[in-house]
Amino acid sequence: MKPEEWTLAAASPRLDAAVRAQLGWSHSKTRDAIFTGKVTVNGRRERDIGARVAAGARLRLDMASPDPRRTEPEGIKVVFRDPHLLIIDKPAGLMSTPAPTREDEPNALAAAQLVLKGPARPKVVHRLDMDTSGLMIFARSVHAARGLREAMDAHHVRRTYRAVTQGVPPQTDGLISSMLMRNGGEGRRGSRAGTFKVRPLRSPDPGPMPGPGALAITRFETQAATAERAALEVRLSTGRTHQIRIHLAEMGCPLLGEKVYGRIPGAPRHALHSALLMFNHPITGERLRFESPWPEDLAEVMPRGRGW
Repeated sequence: MKPEEWTLAAASPRLDAAVRAQLGWSHSKTRDAIFTGKVTVNGRRERDIGARVAAGARLRLDMASPDPRRTEPEGIKVVFRDPHLLIIDKPAGLMSTPAPTREDEPNALAAAQLVLKGPARPKVVHRLDMDTSGLMIFARSVHAARGLREAMDAHHVRRTYRAVTQGVPPQTDGLISSMLMRNGGEGRRGSRAGTFKVRPLRSPDPGPMPGPGALAITRFETQAATAERAALEVRLSTGRTHQIRIHLAEMGCPLLGEKVYGRIPGAPRHALHSALLMFNHPITGERLRFESPWPEDLAEVMPRGRGW
């Protein structure tokens, strides 16, 4: 069957209804085509049969399209693969690695192993929170994993996140540092009292302060702002658990959609995306750069919106 394309003359409350109206297919055949990734809307695969489709949308049916359940297990997308590395784009809602009490639940590590189709287990280099989307690195050898971890410890891996906050930072850019504690109060992670500081952006990385906690360093730059919200690019020098979420909340600008360090409405999940990775290949030395666009589920979050 040749691919078929058409423009929707009138809005449809459901994608499956729009496809059936065009092709005259049965409910089950239409659902199967959508579930297995054969339908795109304006160039993007849509697997939700109940998705609303706007008038003027361009629909395409291609029965030869690969089934994403096999090529993109758990919704991960392969960005780069060679004998040493695997770079994926992780969707929100997927754990990076199995949790001790949730080992059977879907996670990016297990999905990466399915993609590689080999007995060797990918090596975890860093993690993203379950509801943080975007780029993740896995190593495919002990040598590559060691090289990447050493590069991260030396701050030679550039990790840039994009975020939208409730509230505007008191300055347009800066360097945040603190000593993070597993229990910073009320049973949540947080900065040890008296250690949270905001310095000028170009300041050198500070060292740890005496006493308990792990040094955390976050740089931010405001990309756009309204009276109530800000779009930030955030770079990590360290990679502590919940670091960005904690630092922004303690600065008075929690993420939209934040549920732990505030109850902040305005987004379907916390508005944080791992957008850019830059580093030297741990084996070949080649300079690598990968970028992931702002995710579709946060497309309407202002002040940047689609195309960020």
